[in-house]
Amino acid sequence: MVGLSKAPVFAFVIAVIGCLEGFKVSGSAQSVGAHTTSSVVQSIFMVILIDALAALFFMEMGW
Repeated sequence: MVGLSKAPVFAFVIAVIGCLEGFKVSGSAQSVGAHTTSSVVQSIFMVILIDALAALFFMEMGW
């Protein structure tokens, strides 16, 4: 149940980061590559951060 509750949150965060970085792309392929890399790095960082916070929360709740 814990994993099922975290998965939609992770999906939403990844989608928002991807969309925000996609809006920053200018007209070149280099820009697409740079913003794709940036969105992947930000997404991985945020998933790790949110997962750590969720682990602390669920540990305190005793779940």
